Amino acid sequence: MNRLEDYRPLLAADQFAQLQRSIAHPLPPALRVNTLKIDLDTARRTWPIEYGWQVQSVPFCESGWQISGNEEAHSRTIEHRTGFYYIQDAASMLPAEMFNYSVEFPLVLDMAASPGGKTTHLLSKINDRGVLIANDSSSGRIAGLRSNLQSWGTLSSALTSYPGERFGEWWPDTFDYVLLDAPCSGESLRTAERRKTRFVSAKERLQLQQRQIKLLHSAFQAVKPGGQVVYATCTLAPEEDEAVIEALLKAYPHAAAIESVENLVTAPALTHDGDVEFHADVARAVRLWPHLYDTSGFFAALIRKREKVEAPSSIPPQRTLAHAGFAPANESQQREVINALLNGYGFDLGGVLEGQRLELLKRGESVYAVPTQFISHFGDFPCIAIGMLIGEWNDGTFVPSHELIARCSSQFTGQRFALNADHVKQWLTGQDLRTVTPPYATGSIILIEDEQHRYLGRGKVLRERLRNLLSKR
Repeated sequence: MNRLEDYRPLLAADQFAQLQRSIAHPLPPALRVNTLKIDLDTARRTWPIEYGWQVQSVPFCESGWQISGNEEAHSRTIEHRTGFYYIQDAASMLPAEMFNYSVEFPLVLDMAASPGGKTTHLLSKINDRGVLIANDSSSGRIAGLRSNLQSWGTLSSALTSYPGERFGEWWPDTFDYVLLDAPCSGESLRTAERRKTRFVSAKERLQLQQRQIKLLHSAFQAVKPGGQVVYATCTLAPEEDEAVIEALLKAYPHAAAIESVENLVTAPALTHDGDVEFHADVARAVRLWPHLYDTSGFFAALIRKREKVEAPSSIPPQRTLAHAGFAPANESQQREVINALLNGYGFDLGGVLEGQRLELLKRGESVYAVPTQFISHFGDFPCIAIGMLIGEWNDGTFVPSHELIARCSSQFTGQRFALNADHVKQWLTGQDLRTVTPPYATGSIILIEDEQHRYLGRGKVLRERLRNLLSKR
């Protein structure tokens, strides 16, 4: 159920008619290319031909496509399975595009990150450099978020589950960029078929608004002076959008500035809601009506923090990496891992560690790559997961992880084995293969690919079969 008629006074008659027509049509499927794994030109040149898609670029997101023709295939491709793109409503691609990415190795906070679509977008925009803390207060949503981050192939993220309202007092003036994709009523007027709208009472909407204001205050306190916050919702309810921005401007009249993104998208926010007049700067936010770009309804605002603000502070939770079982890999241990990957697979881990500013940590026989800036800024902050599992030692042999190979598969030049089309079908169902004989020693862990050189997972060469180590995710 939605309040469509409540929006009639906010639009000119012709615009409201366009809105009515747009929401009567299904929402076009959309995806966003993982530029950490493939360049856009290659994806655009190959995928539409391979799958019979007609592709239209999302106007405000270079890596986003809206798809027609054989739409159902987009959730069943090899590329989707291995994290080469993320299926996402086009409107949700807006927030990560709004920041001015001027810091090469930034500190980023995604305050309400689940399920991870916008988080993965942020990671691509910062080239997976620096540190991105992906937080969600709901413990029940963490597993899905973690899976999506692993599939995307992130090296620089840290996963946490705390109330977003606490970050402003725990980490004041810390982050270069903060995204708050706020919990909201979801009143977007137009949604994918899998999502159902529901009735939201005036009382619940007010409760949502009060929480949104608290979360936005926390986000604003956590960002550095000169840094940026993007506030976003998938609702068009003014109470949860312009009114929340208005509350921030009233709380910090000298420190908070709403910045225009007209170079990206033209969809100004409201100047008033009935008799309620908003601050003139609120109109610089974006109100993405469904009929403007053939998307669901959406709202977003880019906020600059001009100066420090007074705010309460407290000590964040603490647990050392050592207490969590991590220990720095010494020089000899690092060299062993780097040499094992270089000699066995032709992969230059050393170059990746240097270029991405990563450190190797050990936990038992497992080896992780963790951002140096995480250790220096947040080393005692308890996390559910940090960085990437690089691999594990097994009987003196270093076995690279699925995540590492999927992220850097084109750089793994050794121990690859291609399957024909029939074997690929069997492989993707998780079956071992008994009729193939890879030219590698028994016990070898090898990269499995198809005839187009697309990575399909790891396999273990055994005497009578090729064991399937395909990730169960």
